[in-house]
Amino acid sequence: MNLQDHFSIPPGLLYLNSGTLSICPKVVLEAVQTQQRKYEENPTEALFSTWPRLWQVQKELANHFGAAPADLFLRPNVTWALNTFILGVKLPSEGEIIVNDLEYGAIVNLCHLRAQRSGLRLRSIEVPLDFQTPEEVTDFFVSQLRPETRLLVVSHVMTGTGLVIPIREIAKETRCRDVLLAIDGAHAPGAVPLNFGDLSDVDFYGGNLHKWMLGPKGTGFGWAPKRIQDLIENTYGGWTTFEIPAPFAGFADGNQFAARMLTSSCHDFAPYFAIHEMLDFWKDYGPEILSQRASLMELLRKKMQEKVGWKCLSPDHPKMAGPLVTYELPLQHRNKGFALMRELLEKHHLQVGITQVK
Repeated sequence: MNLQDHFSIPPGLLYLNSGTLSICPKVVLEAVQTQQRKYEENPTEALFSTWPRLWQVQKELANHFGAAPADLFLRPNVTWALNTFILGVKLPSEGEIIVNDLEYGAIVNLCHLRAQRSGLRLRSIEVPLDFQTPEEVTDFFVSQLRPETRLLVVSHVMTGTGLVIPIREIAKETRCRDVLLAIDGAHAPGAVPLNFGDLSDVDFYGGNLHKWMLGPKGTGFGWAPKRIQDLIENTYGGWTTFEIPAPFAGFADGNQFAARMLTSSCHDFAPYFAIHEMLDFWKDYGPEILSQRASLMELLRKKMQEKVGWKCLSPDHPKMAGPLVTYELPLQHRNKGFALMRELLEKHHLQVGITQVK
């Protein structure tokens, strides 16, 4: 079976925007719908049997990413996960939070909110577009750290250009300087290697599953190593905030951090339960997905250079190039903004993403 046959793509549509949301494999979408139907057979019984099932899902996902299950928690998206850490982590009352001009706007606003609430300064640094090596990227971010820096927030893969940030190397430097490092991993899972066993110096990581992992809509996660968990105060209260009542005893094997990170209220858990099918799909087709994506990206770059000639803003270094490829629009198109997305879809059946860089 051709890989494309596993997806329900409308005839004629060229879908190039997994950076916003991917098209799910049929088997994953069917799993979500099956779980929803089963839940409706007896919603009360389904809710009270959710917690041990959710723990199994968390174990599977943690195993895929080389994490301890109790260090990982499920959220609908990366923004939600980063809210848990950025608004909840204990920080000194003076100092600064660093973001950058290529960071995703919602996360910049989140950092702004935390800075405003805590009386901290928010400093945005300007990231060059002409890095030649990963070492240059590391040196740049480390050079921006100051004695008053309390928290650095940076993407694993930059939304604007697809630049892959060497987070492991940066984390070594932030940790020895007592600077907390939070990673926005929106575009990393399913796109670049991710193993939390190699990221012990990172303080927090949030990721999406409904982008390059081809997961169900509304699935993401947060991860925090055990050494940092006591620094994260609750931003949300619920049944498991202080203790684990009997209905939730089947979750987390009694781990208090995992329990207080649990979504313990009524919720549509069907997308989480379909994570199993997503992981199975990757076991069966992961290498083929990555190979085809690489080939298509190479073809895109080649054809854009030959036929269009627009300036590419994304790096082509193999260790620096993520799944996103960004082109600078000619002047006659720049003022169209998001309207250009609609125009390309209606005229050419081409679905792309539009973002602002610099």
